[in-house]
Amino acid sequence: MQRITYKVMREHLGDAPKVREVEILATPEELDSLDRDGYLVREGAIEGDWLESLRSAIDRMAEAEWDAIRPYSEDDLPERSWGAILRHLLDKDATFHDLIAWPPALSVARAMMGPLVRVRGMHARITFAGQEPQDIPWHQHLRVISEPLPRWFSQPHAIDCLIYLDELSDATGALSVVPGSHRWLDREPPRLRYAPLPDEQKLRLPAGSMVIIHANLWHRALPTLQGKRRMIILSYTPCWLRESPHGGPPPREGLTRDLLAAGDTEIRELLGAEGFT
Repeated sequence: MQRITYKVMREHLGDAPKVREVEILATPEELDSLDRDGYLVREGAIEGDWLESLRSAIDRMAEAEWDAIRPYSEDDLPERSWGAILRHLLDKDATFHDLIAWPPALSVARAMMGPLVRVRGMHARITFAGQEPQDIPWHQHLRVISEPLPRWFSQPHAIDCLIYLDELSDATGALSVVPGSHRWLDREPPRLRYAPLPDEQKLRLPAGSMVIIHANLWHRALPTLQGKRRMIILSYTPCWLRESPHGGPPPREGLTRDLLAAGDTEIRELLGAEGFT
């Protein structure tokens, strides 16, 4: 474990620099690897009762929303799909609230992007066998780059924590990444390509593992052939960026309103209510 002491300059507000001391649950070599390759693996990061509670929460939500997230009849299935996607986890079940400031994820985000970060979104994806092929083509999560690059170009940075609640295998659907592709500013992943790419790395991991990726890393999910695979995507950006637009606006009576009202400074910052002035 290492420690980084940040001084956040706030003189324009009449304040002295605000000291933020962050304990980083990663070695300098691991952070170098994340910077270079665009991903960092944490095997078995969540175990035991916590893992089971997250699985149960995902299953409850999927059952409640099944008709909306899978609006198909058996005779009208798509030829291919991404499976079932659940949005706005934090607003729908308090089981996920312990992930907001979870040190193995948050400390790495702060080490890479500074002390002032926010949760951009928390969503889930479920894939299962026996239906249409459920996999994902090569893609990125935060591509905002123009050609030519402007003089004051600011490369978009975000960290996505891919938390796998089930085993990641050839049967359940492995994860493939192209190391270093998050640095490519002159190209995009080929549209709707599911086939392998040169230099890709295929990741197979035990249940409860987390893969921390730069949001612009080229990656794909292979199809689930047996059982099912549940995953959570926990995203962090600098605190002044807007939250994820995917899934539309959060529920009007969502649970994050209570979290914001409770007044915890760190949680308010992580939910985008503070920290950006």
